[in-house]
Amino acid sequence: MLFLLACSAYTPKERVEPAFIEVSLDGFAAGSREAPLPFTIDAFDVPITVRTLDVNGAPYAFEGDLKPKVRPGVLESEPWISISGGEWSGSVSIRNGFGPTRIWLTDEGDKDEDSGRAASWGAGVSEAIWFESPTIAGFQTTDDPETNQLAGEFATIRVADRQVVVTAREAAGFWVTDIMDAPGTYNSVYVYTFSRPDDAYAVGARVTLLTGIDQEYLASTQLSFPTLETDGTTLEVPAAFELTSCGDDEMEGLEGSRVRVSDGEIADTFVEGGVDYEDFLTYGQWPLSFGSCTVYVESGSTALEFDPSAYAGQVIPGVEGMVKQIFGKWVLVVVDAEDIETGAAGPTKRGI
Repeated sequence: MLFLLACSAYTPKERVEPAFIEVSLDGFAAGSREAPLPFTIDAFDVPITVRTLDVNGAPYAFEGDLKPKVRPGVLESEPWISISGGEWSGSVSIRNGFGPTRIWLTDEGDKDEDSGRAASWGAGVSEAIWFESPTIAGFQTTDDPETNQLAGEFATIRVADRQVVVTAREAAGFWVTDIMDAPGTYNSVYVYTFSRPDDAYAVGARVTLLTGIDQEYLASTQLSFPTLETDGTTLEVPAAFELTSCGDDEMEGLEGSRVRVSDGEIADTFVEGGVDYEDFLTYGQWPLSFGSCTVYVESGSTALEFDPSAYAGQVIPGVEGMVKQIFGKWVLVVVDAEDIETGAAGPTKRGI
């Protein structure tokens, strides 16, 4: 049996231009790998010239909108650039660049989706603008306690020329503090290693390389999937910072740091059946008040012998812990049982 196939003539699709986009820095002092610009959270303008080219690399008289982007960093200017005649000169506003940072332009169609113009998806990128990587305080300092400057980025943190020390460890990670900055200046962060940290990163170890995905986990900053190095030396671990207030600005500046509450009180309402007590059974956290402040202490997995309900209505001489936030609630993570000083008051074993 003979089968005949009918073939229609192939009609190539019309090419959509521009194929290439040329992005030039107009005399901007872009720094270098050896002499980078300072990391900054403040927006500033970068002058650029944009030219559109066809598939052969010849000038193309493009009429339409292009979309600017910056990687890494944040674009602060308008998210569209309108070009006429295939060329545009002006400035884009950026902030939070680190390492080699580039400005991108892509043709993703016009700002007005009803224009009818098809996107070519042509793209172009500027030469690198070199910035220093941020210190811990540089990327942690923020007015919004539920985010930070580099949230979502795979970030390289400036530690090689700093004094960054491991201050505490737990089963799935550790905390570090840059002791070149003063306490309470956003100079600490939690490093999430997913499992017990390598013994090279014992408390007191100096960290000389730190990169990772900057995440806000329940509103606390952590670096996940980290790349780490230590030079084998040790540094003095800073003493716990004494808490005297608990405003969001102060606590955010202390996130990831070791702090102390002296003579805090466990409310006499912290008893079985109360809301805080039920939270303690679920999350291992209990309230501790001092002055007009209340913070929560997380000790359920690290101080198993301590039953806070046995101290309801009593003053605890001292509690130390690492600061984290859970969506508006400030929590002190107790690293081990010695972080809770009970003095001579009351029993120390859970009555269950």
